[in-house]
Amino acid sequence: MTGKQLDLFEGVLLTADQQEKVNTYIENCKKNSEYIQKKHLNVVGLLLMNGFCKDTHFEESCKTTIETRTVLLGYRYNNTDFETEVTAEYSQSDIYLLGQSFDSYKGKVKSTKFYFDVQQDKIQCGSITEQYRFYKPRTLLEKLKEHNLNAEYQFEEHQKKTNLEKNTIEKYTKLYPNATITAKDDWSKYGGSYRIVEVKFESGSYIQFKLDTYNLKEYLYKKHDAEFEKLTTEELLDRFSKQ
Repeated sequence: MTGKQLDLFEGVLLTADQQEKVNTYIENCKKNSEYIQKKHLNVVGLLLMNGFCKDTHFEESCKTTIETRTVLLGYRYNNTDFETEVTAEYSQSDIYLLGQSFDSYKGKVKSTKFYFDVQQDKIQCGSITEQYRFYKPRTLLEKLKEHNLNAEYQFEEHQKKTNLEKNTIEKYTKLYPNATITAKDDWSKYGGSYRIVEVKFESGSYIQFKLDTYNLKEYLYKKHDAEFEKLTTEELLDRFSKQ
């Protein structure tokens, strides 16, 4: 049959135009695979040249395979689209920065992989920098180290806060066994969210403490006198006159 060739995968005949599209696809896969491999080596070289250590600051793998995939070629708008199986070369490059992050939900430091982009000889990794921009590799390495140290600091602060909260609750539970001692979240416009410990009595009166992790102690935050709230204006005036 003139102008047609046998597709060994499907057992059907392809036109010369379809076979040309298959050949072009295979060539493009080969070029793309080689580009990925070359770029992978360049990025790894850039990291190593600037002080990054493999398996400490980054991990990398580049896999090249020959695979048979079902692909759709041609165009639907002019009815030249067709599906066929093609065997071609594919490459996959994976490079991540290695570090650690503090998981506030679980209260622990966990190992983390960070995606990054490379532009010429600079690297961008918004997960470990305050500004989303490209940095010189050695500068970014310092940022990575700082990020890891900060994760450790956050963990230590979390431990301090957790222990202080626990000790404060135990302290006032022993002092006032009939009171209800609870820890809860509070929030302020300028301070954001924070934890407080509340000592509440049967009368409805309560004292709330903020936790000072720097000095490892609690300090008075709010107080509420339920009996005081029940006083009339005259009773308040009389009480104040005797102070």
